[in-house]
Amino acid sequence: MDELHALAKEKGMRLTVLHPEFSMDMHKLHSLSEKERLQHPAYRAEVAGKVYDHLFRKVKVADVCFVYNKDGYLGVNVAGELFAAAVLGKMVYALDEKTLMGHYPHDLYEEPSARKLIHEVISPPADLLERLI
Repeated sequence: MDELHALAKEKGMRLTVLHPEFSMDMHKLHSLSEKERLQHPAYRAEVAGKVYDHLFRKVKVADVCFVYNKDGYLGVNVAGELFAAAVLGKMVYALDEKTLMGHYPHDLYEEPSARKLIHEVISPPADLLERLI
């Protein structure tokens, strides 16, 4: 994400990247699955607001969307963002061809309906900037 921001800035582009947003005291949650994160009361209290923010304040106003689905993994919130982007007619790019959902990292399954919402796979992510110029 930082690399994309730096490259975009060099090219004079404004780029907004959606990324996991946790409160400062919740960094330990990054390594947990969504199911495990939802057990944490503070995370449960803020997750709905974060999802709303991504859908209506970021995906809705985006020109294009890029899904950083490392190793093919899509969380449930990203899947929701994909469907929102599709409804809004946004171009969607992704890092990986696979669209895997489930309990990360060992109990994943291919989600074909999510794959249909991705227009093109672009790897490495920096190539997205070249595509947009």
